[in-house]
Amino acid sequence: MVKIPYGAGLIDVDIKGAELLERSTTKRDDKRDSKDASEVIQRAVKNPIGTKQLGEILAAKGKGDNIVIVVDDHTRNAPTEMMLDALAEEIGQHKDKNVSLLVACGTHPPPSTGDLRRILGKYYRHNHSQFKVMIHDCDAHDLVYVGTTARGTPVRLNRAYMDADIRILTGDITLHYYAGFGGGRKSILPGIASRETIRKNHALLIDERARTANIEDNPVHLDMSEAASFAPPDFVLNTVADASGDVVAAYAGELNAVFTKGAAVAKELFLHKTGLFDVLVVSAGGFPKDRNLYQATKAIQNCYQAVVPGGGLILVAECREGIGDDYFEEWMNEYKSYEAVEEAIRTNFVLGGHKAFYMRKVMKRVQLSIVSELDPDMLVRWGIQSYKPKSLSAAVEMELKDRYKDNKDNDNLKIGIVRNGLDTLLVPKE
Repeated sequence: MVKIPYGAGLIDVDIKGAELLERSTTKRDDKRDSKDASEVIQRAVKNPIGTKQLGEILAAKGKGDNIVIVVDDHTRNAPTEMMLDALAEEIGQHKDKNVSLLVACGTHPPPSTGDLRRILGKYYRHNHSQFKVMIHDCDAHDLVYVGTTARGTPVRLNRAYMDADIRILTGDITLHYYAGFGGGRKSILPGIASRETIRKNHALLIDERARTANIEDNPVHLDMSEAASFAPPDFVLNTVADASGDVVAAYAGELNAVFTKGAAVAKELFLHKTGLFDVLVVSAGGFPKDRNLYQATKAIQNCYQAVVPGGGLILVAECREGIGDDYFEEWMNEYKSYEAVEEAIRTNFVLGGHKAFYMRKVMKRVQLSIVSELDPDMLVRWGIQSYKPKSLSAAVEMELKDRYKDNKDNDNLKIGIVRNGLDTLLVPKE
């Protein structure tokens, strides 16, 4: 019996002969309790790479300086409160500093009060004595132009960040399906950038080098890095967590040094070389990773290449908030093939439309099914088989039945299960 994450709970499924695809954490002794994770983060802050200690940076500034700490929004699962604890220990020695927490939403909808309490913990108080919370708005009228990248992206950034005397970035370094990895420079672009800046950058994703776990010659990553160099932070704190959310590493200091170290650890942690499967069951990893289809599709992108052409991929994602983006839904309705949506991306790129591009790309290779709370009629119109959570076993049986037609020997059919698709990159063995 395998327990598969779905929303805030688990689905029990018993699939005969299925192979569970996930990296063992015991090999690296990565399992840590919250106290250990806190110590890992604090150690990173006290031993930065490429910069002086944060306390020295603060001491070098005059009295009454404004500090802006950029934090991940509600679509991420970073240990933000623990990171703020470590930073607050350094900042607490400088009571004269005014500190703002800037939530990096990119183009995402703003977080709710409940989201903010989950993200910030004790640091979310309406009348906190030292910490003020701000939400980035990518359409704000006062965004600051800082330059244009070599790839033609005009960079406009959050006013509060630009006006700060001391800028600090926090976040987690994870797999990202066209930037290579999250974390580091992504806190700036897309995190606190304008909609047009984000749109121009994301339009670079059609390049084949813009793919998961790749930053070498990746135009999206390079464009983001150049944009960040126009308004670099004074200090960065990034963590790397395994698929269970346990912090396995943390790095602090200079932006590029921190990102390079963290990305190397993330690649080792999440990349899984494997054979090909006839049917692959992929969970996005539960809430908040499967809060909507917009977020959950990253799991498909990470895993679909491990399915034989014409095979079946079953995404398990609650999607309690629905599709998650109007343009994503609109483009899936309008463009019925990969070729059609690819042409639309090239001629009229729209944020959200890129999700349809990736979805249709996957569907060109495999038969896609989704176990979710989404409208089944809508999914069927898109060419996707729809199932409810209690029907996961039936979904697998149906996919296997389809494979029987071409394979008389059932024992030769390979089935795989991925419990945390957003944090697992399947790479077929050559």
